Amino acid sequence: MDKESTMLDEKLLEQYHELLGNEGVHEMYNTFSDNIAGYLDHLQHVVKKRDEAETRRQAHKVKGACRSVGLRQLASQMERLEREEWHWDDADDLLEQWAVELPLHQHQLRRWLHARGI
Repeated sequence: MDKESTMLDEKLLEQYHELLGNEGVHEMYNTFSDNIAGYLDHLQHVVKKRDEAETRRQAHKVKGACRSVGLRQLASQMERLEREEWHWDDADDLLEQWAVELPLHQHQLRRWLHARGI
């Protein structure tokens, strides 16, 4: 599996494209792009407060947002925060790495969309 295919759920994106067309998929991406920074900021805030229940709820929200645009790898990292056992240092490290990786994954998604004329 190449790096792009591990980042993106291309099968899901193709299904969305069939159902929603270029405009619908483009709108989905724009909604994600407009909201993900705020979701991440809130998640970082609740992690700093050491609020485990809210951290898990917000990780669920971020996971869903990522899955909605086919960002498979980012979603699975949020699923770990949502469902698995972890320590606060692990959560801090995961969020720090996640924030660095987000633009790279968004770039791959934009490349995928652009290659299909979306």
